[in-house]
Amino acid sequence: MKQKFLEATRNILFQNMRVTDERVVLVYDLNSALSKEVSEGYIQNLKERKNTELIDFDQIEKPDLKERLFNLIEGSTVILVQSTNFRLDDFRIRLNLHNAGVGCLEHNHLAYIKDDQIENYADAIEYKTPYYDQLSSALKDKLDNANKLTVETSGNGRLEIEGGFENMKQNTGNYNGKKRGGTFPIGENFSEAKDFVQVNGEITIYAYPDFNFEVQFCEPFRIKISESKITCDDQNCPEEFRKLLDKISDSEDGEVFMRELGFGINTGITKQKPLSDVNAFERVTGFHMSLGKKHNIYRKKIHKSIIQRYHIDIFPDIERILIDGEVVFEGEKYVIEK
Repeated sequence: MKQKFLEATRNILFQNMRVTDERVVLVYDLNSALSKEVSEGYIQNLKERKNTELIDFDQIEKPDLKERLFNLIEGSTVILVQSTNFRLDDFRIRLNLHNAGVGCLEHNHLAYIKDDQIENYADAIEYKTPYYDQLSSALKDKLDNANKLTVETSGNGRLEIEGGFENMKQNTGNYNGKKRGGTFPIGENFSEAKDFVQVNGEITIYAYPDFNFEVQFCEPFRIKISESKITCDDQNCPEEFRKLLDKISDSEDGEVFMRELGFGINTGITKQKPLSDVNAFERVTGFHMSLGKKHNIYRKKIHKSIIQRYHIDIFPDIERILIDGEVVFEGEKYVIEK
């Protein structure tokens, strides 16, 4: 497994982040089993390299670290390996570095990943950007020009979305022509309906996050979607999921909205090879959607006077996905014609 992390981190550095001779700063902690594995991979790849600094987050004064990062010149590269999230008061590390022209890639919430999922994480960060680029572009070409999306789930569930879709966004780890960096694992496309009224159906859900962002897996249960509003009267609906709906409803005008249409394309994350952190698991091969009215990318579609507090991903028990009647996902894999 150490070899997997060694190869994955090497490719992240030199393929995804395209590191050459610029200054590279690795900031890491050793507070979880997974952060130790990921950190060691980067350290082994960087320890003999010139113009490199390796910083244990717990062994440096925070003002000193902030100053070192703040003074990096444009074109530098920063890698963050975090058991949770590094905090430097009001200095939002990745955002501030990006604004300064510094490439910043992060692994976060590593302590949330269970020990028996560590190898799954290694597979999830394996370099597959060329494949992700190809599949992602094919999905985008089809959905951006489509009128209808159909999602079929276990239990004869069916969700139909008509009226076209917003410009699909892509996360493949290809930073050519873009600001370098993001959060790993990668591998996701997402969009949403242009017309929320035309989002209707009933589907089954097999996974959702609890209040600690840990993915809970369960026997599939049915939810109803009417004009993008979600309800659940299935007697098998988990109590914690009902509490999730209640929390959103209490904060967002008495209803639970569905917004994001997420297409996970990471082949290293599947139902059989899960990751317990929801922010990583949303890359799972298949489909997810978000609860709540919040969406930072498409925020202008809902007037700012309306409360938009939550964006929580849940995971339908997918059997098929069709775009304008063409099957693009079946048998737990994409079958899209590229």
